[in-house]
Amino acid sequence: MSGRGAAVAGGVSVLVVTAWAAIWEFARPGAGLAYQIAGGVLVALLLAGAWLLARFIRRHGDEIGEARFDTRNKDDRDG
Repeated sequence: MSGRGAAVAGGVSVLVVTAWAAIWEFARPGAGLAYQIAGGVLVALLLAGAWLLARFIRRHGDEIGEARFDTRNKDDRDG
């Protein structure tokens, strides 16, 4: 993976680390059932988001980057 691709894929690791931190928080002793359910939903969403982001990067990694626009006047572009 190129340097830019590795930087973009870093978002996947951020989501996974955040999910791990959420597991640590929501699984602590004394947490209520509703709190644990909400935590489970949050962790599932974070991991699903990480998986979807990784899949998107695999398919479109070469397209991700700086957007460039033609800012010339319309008359200059056409002629």
